[in-house]
Amino acid sequence: MQGRISDWKDDRGFGFITPDEGGQPVFFHISALGTGARRPTIGEAVTFDASITPEGKVRADQVRRIGIAAATEVMMSRRWILSVLALLFIGFLCIQAVRGVISPIVPMVYCGMSLLAFGFYGFDKMSAKHDVRRTKENTLHLLGLLGGWPGALLAQQTFRHKSSKWSFQIVFWLTMIVNCGILWGLPVWMGTPAG
Repeated sequence: MQGRISDWKDDRGFGFITPDEGGQPVFFHISALGTGARRPTIGEAVTFDASITPEGKVRADQVRRIGIAAATEVMMSRRWILSVLALLFIGFLCIQAVRGVISPIVPMVYCGMSLLAFGFYGFDKMSAKHDVRRTKENTLHLLGLLGGWPGALLAQQTFRHKSSKWSFQIVFWLTMIVNCGILWGLPVWMGTPAG
């Protein structure tokens, strides 16, 4: 269904949507907008799925903005930014290889490991849905540490997998920092007399 937000109580986290086709305003909670969504404003055009509560009242679920507001929210979403970061890093490595700053093997290794990591995350997400044997978190971290972190980061956003588990995310970002430190430090070390 489609409608416009006709009432919003920011301090209480809920409001009402008036359907375009007419009828009574439909209740919705802030959680119906999804995690990380910005607060709604009166007059915004949205689409939503209507459901019936156990008390027999109509409620809006899966509320999504439409038009320019939707495009702006997607462009500024955490998932979009992190996905672009992963792709920009791979692009940066390719440019550096073309310029002769690094060996062409480096972006090839990162691309290969990223594809492998992306596949492992996808497989693990599918395994989680079907409640079958999962991929160990240490394996996912090792793939990231060995250069697959751009693919892992992209997979986390694509599959919405492991992206909100803080214990996993802390280790993931540490492995990414270590990997980037090694990538940056190895040429520096190789240029020294000891290297």
